[in-house]
Amino acid sequence: MAGLKHLTVGLVLGLSISQANAQTASSSTLADAWLQWQQANPAPVAWQYAFALRHDTAADLRNRRRQLIAELRTLTVSSRVAGRSDRVAALTVWRERLASWDDDQTRTPGRMDLPWLGANLRHNPPLSRIVHLGVCDTPGWVEVWSLDGVTRLDWVPDLTMDDVLDALSQEAAQDADHAAIVSPNGDITRRGVAAWNHETSPLVPGSRVMLELPTRQGLRAALPFPGTTHEADLINTRLPALLATRLPGDDCTMTRTP
Repeated sequence: MAGLKHLTVGLVLGLSISQANAQTASSSTLADAWLQWQQANPAPVAWQYAFALRHDTAADLRNRRRQLIAELRTLTVSSRVAGRSDRVAALTVWRERLASWDDDQTRTPGRMDLPWLGANLRHNPPLSRIVHLGVCDTPGWVEVWSLDGVTRLDWVPDLTMDDVLDALSQEAAQDADHAAIVSPNGDITRRGVAAWNHETSPLVPGSRVMLELPTRQGLRAALPFPGTTHEADLINTRLPALLATRLPGDDCTMTRTP
């Protein structure tokens, strides 16, 4: 508690100039808003599950989601023609999950919490650029997008990608060479999951994992339409990027900026 108190004091001192210049009840920067948040919510904050949404991120999220849904639809049709019912089922679930998303339950990927801003004041944005900010309770799950569909697995200490793969069906990862791991703060890491490139990958609560679709030769052999490898490449890139914009938990407290 003493360390946390000293950290808060240091942050307040580092931000005192902007705070002292605030002439109204509204905050002038995101860090100012976090200081007000902390005053209103004195309980300890899990800053690794804090988030904020910038206006420039929010502006194109719906269009990005619609494009990805269209790409999934193209790949679903091709998979159906190829007789790949397993892939059709999984891509359909992915599409339906994307279509059900609430665009308000989003964030800008990357750290925008008070401790990080206190150490990186040059990256402290004006509050006029922020749609909302908030903090989620630490979730008890990791979320996996695979040929099993979309699966929530209970997080346990020392959980790794190997544990996740063991919990999925054998078919879920049989064609996957890589996984994209999205951390709670929206960082994306690409890790090997096949026998030839296996990497040990620990997972923290709230991680989201996408087992990449096979591309190039593997997918070309399975699907009859030209161009579907391009669709798979796009999905492998764009789906993790969209997953990085989701809130880092289910039980979140959010406040919109003035």
